[in-house]
Amino acid sequence: MIPEQVRVVEQLAACARELDHLSIEVAGLDRAHVDALALHRTSYARAFLIADGSVEERKQKAILATEAERFEADVAEQKVRACRDRIRALRDRLEVGRSLNAAVRTQFTTEAVGQP
Repeated sequence: MIPEQVRVVEQLAACARELDHLSIEVAGLDRAHVDALALHRTSYARAFLIADGSVEERKQKAILATEAERFEADVAEQKVRACRDRIRALRDRLEVGRSLNAAVRTQFTTEAVGQP
């Protein structure tokens, strides 16, 4: 392989490794998001049930009592979105790399190699 093609292949391999890593990471982040949502729902239900006042007052008290859990669920969701965005960006880079690799191969085959 010519040096340019070697660099392109190395970059493609690095992108593929990172994509594998992110695929595992997104599964863990997704699970953390689901866990955070479940914690928020159960905390909200408990807070609502023990609150006193009208239904609307109980809702608002439950919202205030579980704001930290809701925030954690939102943060967990944002982490999942960010990881998925990185995966999409890597897939785009892989496509660009494949195109570059094809262009380098075409250039190599059309040039007069070894000709003065």
